[in-house]
Amino acid sequence: MEKTESLTNLLKDNKVEISTVKANKILVSLGLLAEKERPSSKYAGKMKKYKALTEQGLQYGVNVENPSSPGQTTPHYFSDTFAELSALIQREMK
Repeated sequence: MEKTESLTNLLKDNKVEISTVKANKILVSLGLLAEKERPSSKYAGKMKKYKALTEQGLQYGVNVENPSSPGQTTPHYFSDTFAELSALIQREMK
């Protein structure tokens, strides 16, 4: 299995000067990441928001199920394709 990391760690480790929040917004605008909702298990009638890689985004990572929130995923990105993903993000920053 390929090594994956959180976007926050990859941005920091590769010295990409952009916040994770801003990078996620760019990935959503590129169609690589989607904002999703699921019903809250603690509060009836409330929805919990989370992000997941789209079919197109899966070339850059995987959706890892959050063990503390069943039914909710967290995107993790492949270390070996991060340079390509970072270039896409940085191109959109301009």
